[in-house]
Amino acid sequence: MNFFKKIKSNTKPELPQSREYNRFKKIKIVNLFSLFILLGTFVTTAYFVYNNVYKTLGQLDTLAIVNNIKNFEAINFKNYEDAVAAWDNKNQDTKELQISRDLFNKTLILPTSTTQFATTTDSN
Repeated sequence: MNFFKKIKSNTKPELPQSREYNRFKKIKIVNLFSLFILLGTFVTTAYFVYNNVYKTLGQLDTLAIVNNIKNFEAINFKNYEDAVAAWDNKNQDTKELQISRDLFNKTLILPTSTTQFATTTDSN
């Protein structure tokens, strides 16, 4: 039954806590609160710089490119819609070709009636 008993020789003696130990909890809370404030400051600064500086420079760059294009034309949406409709109609109409004659199975077709030329030559 010696397995379940504590061995007293390996235990460390308990040190008495100082009076300032309770202040550590308050310091941890203040430290965590200041970390959140610092993190929030960095995030809002990055968001401000992105919206007010980075996007503005990108828009100015786009505006400079558009102003340098001499032949900038507006889109005629009526012509665009007509072209799209024509393209859709072209791709939807699937017509099958009707073969008028078969070149590989050539059969001799004999006329069953007499022509006018044949009747005029026989009478002479």
